[in-house]
Amino acid sequence: MEVLMRRLSSGAILNFAPLRWIASIDPTLPHEVRKRLGDMFFSSTKPFFLGAANSTAVLSVAFYRIGDPVFLVIIALEVMLLVARLAAIRTAERSKAPFFVVGLTWALTQAFTISLVVLSRDIPMTIIVLASSLAAIGSIIGRNFAAPRYAMTQVLLLDLSFKASFSFLYPEFLPLILCQTVLFFLMNLTMIEQQQSVTVRAIIAEIESRAQSFRDPLTGLLNRRGMERAFESMTVDGARPSLLFLDLDNFKQVNDGHGHRVGDLLLEEVGRRLTSTIGPDAVACRLGGDEFLILCKERTVQGIEDLGTRLIASLSAPYDIGSMGTAHVGASIGAALGGKDTDLTEMMVLADKALYGAKGNGKGQCVVAT
Repeated sequence: MEVLMRRLSSGAILNFAPLRWIASIDPTLPHEVRKRLGDMFFSSTKPFFLGAANSTAVLSVAFYRIGDPVFLVIIALEVMLLVARLAAIRTAERSKAPFFVVGLTWALTQAFTISLVVLSRDIPMTIIVLASSLAAIGSIIGRNFAAPRYAMTQVLLLDLSFKASFSFLYPEFLPLILCQTVLFFLMNLTMIEQQQSVTVRAIIAEIESRAQSFRDPLTGLLNRRGMERAFESMTVDGARPSLLFLDLDNFKQVNDGHGHRVGDLLLEEVGRRLTSTIGPDAVACRLGGDEFLILCKERTVQGIEDLGTRLIASLSAPYDIGSMGTAHVGASIGAALGGKDTDLTEMMVLADKALYGAKGNGKGQCVVAT
C-alpha cells in the first residue's frame, strides 16, 4: 500500500488540476497559517479508525438484513481505504495528494452504500444509514474545513446520494428535495466558512502573540529574549556574531526636559534608524531604557568600527519633536568581536567594558574590545 502511495505522490496525479482546486487552502492566507491548517488533516488517526468501525458495523447489518454480497465487498474496501489513509499520512511530507484522493474515494464508497440501502426499500436500515451519514458529515465539516471545496465535495457526495435515491423511489418529493438541497448546501458552506474563520483568527492571534513575546513593544526591535534566539540562529559552525552595545548620550536630559511622551517618540525613531543603518544581515535589540544591542556577522575590527561610525552619525542627527522643535542625542558604542570561544554573556560583558571606555573618552565613539 505504501508503494502505491509513493507512486501516487510522484505520478501525474500531482498535475491533476481539479484535485489541486478541490484540495486547495485559501492562497491569500499567510504561509504559516496555511501550513498550520494543512497540518490539521494529519493531526490524528483516531477519526479514521472510528469511522471505519462505524461503517463496518453498518455494512454488516445491511448485509444481514438485505443479503446483498456487495456489502461484504464494501467492507473489504473500507479496510483497504483505512490502510491507504494511514499510508497517505506517512507520505504526507512528500505529497498530500494521495490523502485527498483516498478521502474522496472513501466518500464515494459511502455514497454508494447509501444509495444501495435506500433503493433496497428497507426503512429501518435506511434510517440507520441516514443517521450514520449525518454523523459523517458533521465529522467532515469539523475536520476538513481547512480545504472548503474538499469538505463540501465529500458532504455533497453523501447528501446527494441519499436525495437522488430517494427521489428515484418517490419522485413526488423531488421539488421539496431540490429546495432542501440548496438550503443544505448553503447551511454547510456557512458552517465550514465560520469554522475556518474562527480557526484562522486563533492561529493568527497565536502567531502574533508569539512574535510579540520576542519584540520590544515600543520600538518593535527584538527584546532580550528575541536577541538570545537571534544570537543562536546567527551562530554558524560555532562562530558567534559580533556584538555592539550602544547607549544613547544625553537621552535623560531630553526625556526629563520634554517629557516621557517625547522620549518614547525619540526611542521609536532610534529603532527605525538602527534598523535602516545596520541592513538586513544584522539585528537590533532594545535591552531597556536607552540601551541597545546590535548583532552582526562582521568579525573584523575595521568593519565593526565602520558600522559603529555609521550608527553614531545616524543617531546623532536631529530628531523632530513637533511643536517643540528638535531634540539632539548622541550615541556611544562598545563592541566585542564574534568568535568560537565566547558565549553571549561573556560578549556582553566585554562590550559593556568597551562602552565604558567609549563614555570615558568623551562619548560619541565606538570602542572595540581587545
